[in-house]
Amino acid sequence: MAKKVSELSADEFKKTFPIILKEYNTSYKDWYESEKKIILDAVNAEDVVRMNHIGSSAVEGVIAKPTIDMLLEIDGCCNVTRLVDALKAIGYGEAIFIRWDDPMKLLLGKGYSIDGYEEKVFHLHVRYLGNWDELYFRDYLIAHPDVAAEYGKLKENILSDIESGKIRRIVDGRPNGYSEAKLKFVEKYSKAAKEEFRNCYSPREILSPSADSTGTY
Repeated sequence: MAKKVSELSADEFKKTFPIILKEYNTSYKDWYESEKKIILDAVNAEDVVRMNHIGSSAVEGVIAKPTIDMLLEIDGCCNVTRLVDALKAIGYGEAIFIRWDDPMKLLLGKGYSIDGYEEKVFHLHVRYLGNWDELYFRDYLIAHPDVAAEYGKLKENILSDIESGKIRRIVDGRPNGYSEAKLKFVEKYSKAAKEEFRNCYSPREILSPSADSTGTY
């Protein structure tokens, strides 16, 4: 019987799913909107407060992994087990499912097979409503093309260091070397964005009648 993606060793995972950086694809936004509808049709709408396209694929012109990152923010009363079951029914979490606690965070992957990446790959980040850095960092890159270009170059340099062995991509079984190498840059500009955009994603700022019928923005 063939292994499941979740059963791959660290070395097998690296070989099956290498880090790939590509030029921006104008279809990314359409992929997000299509997948957003699938997700919102599958889960209980009352559980969803906000959903956003995040990551480099949400920033036009930035070199990125061809992966659509999405942030699904849920209400504090959401039944997380029921939510996860609904997401698994549409293909999320079978290959990649990671849970952190304090605060609770989920990462569910879709588009991974034992033979490698499928045509479209999605990462769904599930969290309770919060003032999350990813939203600010995305907006800062959009507003500051020079910083976006610098970020793209940084990612290329990190990938080069991983390929040469200077940085370990997978440490203790988790593919975090690439993300860790970007962390200081992301933290710096997320902080700048919160000042520039005046904490516009704070829960107290977004819980207003301007929300549409799904609770997303």
